[in-house]
Amino acid sequence: MKKTIILCTLCLLGAMALVSCEKEPKKEWSKFYGYTIKDIVGEYAYSYAPDAFSGLMESDEGHLCFDAEVNISATGEQTMLFHMASPSRNFQRNFSGRPSLTSDAFLITMSSNWINLKKYTLTSEVLKNDQNNVRLNGFVSEDHYERVYNTLLSKYDTVYDYSVKYYFDVIK
Repeated sequence: MKKTIILCTLCLLGAMALVSCEKEPKKEWSKFYGYTIKDIVGEYAYSYAPDAFSGLMESDEGHLCFDAEVNISATGEQTMLFHMASPSRNFQRNFSGRPSLTSDAFLITMSSNWINLKKYTLTSEVLKNDQNNVRLNGFVSEDHYERVYNTLLSKYDTVYDYSVKYYFDVIK
């Protein structure tokens, strides 16, 4: 009886060790740290990735752009032109400059100048898979502002009103 209990305990401990040593399944796409302009230059179209737009819903404040087209061209060693268009949303926007402030980043973050009382911001993750395909997952934010008269200071202020995001998930 004592030998049976010891044998069962050893088998249970062995099974637990095997289960705890299992590796997590590897994700197909991982963040692309340290990308260069040359790595991301090109034309992009919808990724058809199973996790594209996961956790997002279509609304007045957020549009899922399945037809998004992105074109990135180099304008210098560290600068680029990023063009995003969604024909079904009648939306397109250009951003130019440096894609990120840090050299080892995996994000593209760029802003435009003011256009009337709107400001546009691009935010995108740069992803890469084992086949060296590049994928961009992000959005362009169209931030709306309004002019409000401040009676205490007797002057106008520009204040944030609302935002509309145009989400894209594209692959080169």
